[in-house]
Amino acid sequence: MIKEDEIMLVKALKKGDVKAFDNLFSEYGSRIYHFTYGYLKSKEDAEEVVQEVFIRIWKNRKDLKPDLSFKAYLFKIAYNLIIETFQKVRREQAYKDTLIDEAIVFSPELEEQLNYQALLEKVEKIIDELPTRQKEVLVKKRIEGQSVKDISMQLGITPKTVENHLTEALKNLKKQLGENSISAMLFFHIFITT
Repeated sequence: MIKEDEIMLVKALKKGDVKAFDNLFSEYGSRIYHFTYGYLKSKEDAEEVVQEVFIRIWKNRKDLKPDLSFKAYLFKIAYNLIIETFQKVRREQAYKDTLIDEAIVFSPELEEQLNYQALLEKVEKIIDELPTRQKEVLVKKRIEGQSVKDISMQLGITPKTVENHLTEALKNLKKQLGENSISAMLFFHIFITT
């Protein structure tokens, strides 16, 4: 665009001429887009910057100085908006990081809780895979807290048979967990002593 044509369009824009605005947008819109895209690497962000540049131009049209470079003014606005976009992204990321840090505080207690939860899930799976009668006796004794006598009456078996099923169930659990593993020791300390 010839400098004189640009000056004429800027003067017309100062007076609110929409056609002059459209002509300036047609001349510089795609240049601003490519300039912005080069920094932001995002089509949506680049389009947003172009839109914001021309919104600001329209809002501040009365303050335009036709004798100064309109192109330089446009690119200066675009560059400042690019910087603002980077700062916004940085603030948003810092906020997300803060939320994550506050939501999950990794501590020895949390790690123990997660390990304990994993152990419980493993134990539940092993219990589900026990033979039916062993599972039934184990659940009634250790989880429901029933006495050997009550279990024998409910199931119609002798107290000695209840104890045998319980012993076999615990042997199976110990075997599945690994007899000497820390998990097995922790489990049996909690499960058997309660």
